Amino acid sequence: MTKTRKNLEKRGLLLSKLILNNAELYKNSASDEQGLLETLVGAGIWYLPNTPELFAGKISLAALEKLKANPFTTKLVEEHAIPRKVAGQMLFTTYLDDLKKDPAVLVELYLERFGKYNLVLKEENDRLKKFQRTGVFTNEEEAYANAGITLTEFTYQDYQEFKRNKRNALAA
Repeated sequence: MTKTRKNLEKRGLLLSKLILNNAELYKNSASDEQGLLETLVGAGIWYLPNTPELFAGKISLAALEKLKANPFTTKLVEEHAIPRKVAGQMLFTTYLDDLKKDPAVLVELYLERFGKYNLVLKEENDRLKKFQRTGVFTNEEEAYANAGITLTEFTYQDYQEFKRNKRNALAA
């Protein structure tokens, strides 16, 4: 087991315990207080280790076109398919019983759902935000469609090559 994986499991278990220890508080809180707890858990998800399998293998068409035209000035955003606050809400509600049975399930959820990201341009990420709020967000596909974003295939190797070339260009 790699050091990153051990760190992910350790932090995931800690975050699970935090959720479980605050589940009753969440349940008995007003909606704005629940929102704060969802945001805090969402931030915890953001700080879990990033591993290669989290890249969903998708890039927006606009980002790909911009990347081909001018790779050195293109800035890509790693945009999470499920917004962090929504993930926090789901952990306190939809997946709470799963966490009670096995707190390690959070790591699986992170690797399969909550940590997954696509590559988009900053302006596309900004457009997505209004479709990713709790109470509005239903699923990734609908949010992207509403924001006018079309995704296409892009391998992890392509992404790594882009980052390597950009680093080399900045160092030159």
